[in-house]
Amino acid sequence: MKFTKEIKAGLIALLAIVGFVFLFQFMKGKSLFTTDNIFFAKFDNVEGLAASNPVSINGLKVGQVDKIIPVTESDGKIHFVVKVIIDDNFEFSKKSTLEIFEPGLMSGKEMRVNLAYGQPMAKDGDTLDGDFKLSMLNSISSQVGPVKDQVQVVLKRVDSLTTNANKIFDDQNRAEIRALLNNLNRTVAAFEGTSKQTNALLANNDPRIQKMLDNANLATVSAKTAIDKYGRVADEVDVQKLNNTIDKLSLTADKLNGVITGIQNGEGSLGKLTKDEQLYQNLNKTAENLNVLVEDLKANPKRYLNFSVFGKNTKD
Repeated sequence: MKFTKEIKAGLIALLAIVGFVFLFQFMKGKSLFTTDNIFFAKFDNVEGLAASNPVSINGLKVGQVDKIIPVTESDGKIHFVVKVIIDDNFEFSKKSTLEIFEPGLMSGKEMRVNLAYGQPMAKDGDTLDGDFKLSMLNSISSQVGPVKDQVQVVLKRVDSLTTNANKIFDDQNRAEIRALLNNLNRTVAAFEGTSKQTNALLANNDPRIQKMLDNANLATVSAKTAIDKYGRVADEVDVQKLNNTIDKLSLTADKLNGVITGIQNGEGSLGKLTKDEQLYQNLNKTAENLNVLVEDLKANPKRYLNFSVFGKNTKD
């Protein structure tokens, strides 16, 4: 069979297109001779992840990101479904997660499978839980943000303190502070003069100081004598007799308490007098009658006392 130039040119062009497609897929990292498993994960933010970015398991590249599909929900919220292709030679649990991370400070975003263990196993077409790890810069930014806010608060407080300090140190306050310092300097100078005079007196052995020291010694000796006398008196006290006297006083106090308690309970004459209401009223009535009798005796003594010089009784 003889091929014309046109057929040869068409075959060459077809082979070139097929080769270009295979080369393009190879350059994208897709395997050309093996079958792959497809998995999905849902994210609210992909943080710069792009198609063809690698997917790894424990640091080993096992696939790549195939497509990122934006999905708009009914309430207007947008999320992203990431489609990844992983070599079917790797099997893992469906509990594993797909995580977006940044392996280095200057590298781009990648994905990795955070392995978990247990049944069931992940199958082609399953949707895995998505996870996201902050990059080093984002982590530093998240930590620096609160520190910056605190620094701003501190700076505001420092500014407020500075303003208040400026208000305190106005012209009038400065003058008062200057006057206070002058008074303090004069006080220090006076103390210095007193110190010099004291040193001069001590150096010259002033008789007044010697007399003062002698008086102090006499006072000390007198105090020591009084303390010694008190100590001898304390030694001479008979502690046993003192304890006996205290015991007798305590016994007397107990008896007195007993008598008072008996009176309160109506025992004895005083107790009956304090507790018997009828007796109390009779005594009051007798006292009243006695008072009436005394008053009548004062007013009419002849009614009760009748004297006659000649022995004749006179009747009222």
